[in-house]
Amino acid sequence: MPVALVITDLDVGGAERALVALATGLDRRRWLPSVVCLDREGALVGPLREAGIAVECLGVDRRRPIRAVGSLAAALRRSRPRLVQSFLFHANVAARLAAPRAGRPWVVGGLRVAERQRRWHLALDRLTSRLSAGSACVSEGVRRFSVEAGRLDPDRLVVIPNGVDPAPFDRARAVDRASIGVPPGAFLTLYVGRLDPQKGLGFLLQAAAKVAETRPDWHLALVGDGPGREALESQIEANPLLRERTHRLGRRDDVPALLKAADLLVLPSLWEGMPNVVLEAMAASRAVVATRVEGTEDLVVPGETGWLVPPGDAEALAGALLEAASDPARLRRQGEAGRARVEAAFTPARVVEAYERLWAGVLGLEFSP
Repeated sequence: MPVALVITDLDVGGAERALVALATGLDRRRWLPSVVCLDREGALVGPLREAGIAVECLGVDRRRPIRAVGSLAAALRRSRPRLVQSFLFHANVAARLAAPRAGRPWVVGGLRVAERQRRWHLALDRLTSRLSAGSACVSEGVRRFSVEAGRLDPDRLVVIPNGVDPAPFDRARAVDRASIGVPPGAFLTLYVGRLDPQKGLGFLLQAAAKVAETRPDWHLALVGDGPGREALESQIEANPLLRERTHRLGRRDDVPALLKAADLLVLPSLWEGMPNVVLEAMAASRAVVATRVEGTEDLVVPGETGWLVPPGDAEALAGALLEAASDPARLRRQGEAGRARVEAAFTPARVVEAYERLWAGVLGLEFSP
């Protein structure tokens, strides 16, 4: 059965990596996948083509939505899928509008984040949602947000979470801490993600300053880049303790090795979808301190695999970080419980099976795993 996976871009990101894992994991005896990217070619085109999957990148400017719809309709006419699975806002809307001009394949949307900044995204998603069979939400929190804030029909939404392959984390060797400026014997807390206001990093640095006052061995490593970098650097430079204990590592391609070197992952986001880095930390047997937002609620079990605190609450975040650093044996147990949770509920195979079952239902096909 030919299916097309449509996404806004194929640069390295959570949704993009999820699409690659899905496309390459499909049972080729049942499905003939192709991928259409609205943007130019990105870094993840290579793994798709290496797996023998046809990829077409349209190079359309997001500010030209009419051109995107026309180009996508033409691409779908060439591949003639029976079903289109889209990922991310621009691809969702473009796929819904392009389908009538491309043989009317079934369209299933992909809701990957609780969009709290661009409210017009919610309005346009709602206006076009009836042009699709429904949408797959990446977490229960995103489903709830889509019903309450987006006013989408709950009967046309299904939750399919992300998954993670533990193998790269088992193969990884811990980064030499000296190479990233962390002294021997320090307690290392790691943040991985975009440096963006959405991620709540200002609150993290407030919490870090409090923790550093209490724990002279506590260090924080920040991995990533983004539009909030200059503001964060100013906040760090203004505090001598943060200057000494915060290590700005920029973009890295060795996250499994960094997680192996860390004692704990922290994610202070103000909102999310389902953060892959939390799954990755669990796969690496690391406990997690995170805010209670979309996706983290699905992943972190308080008291069992980590801590959840209210978003935007630096005091609560500092308290959780201090508690985590105070009991290494507890951290190890929670890390092991997180790994077991990944193996039981968040494997790539489970994600692929969930999508295959969903598509079979939409197409009126029988499905057995």
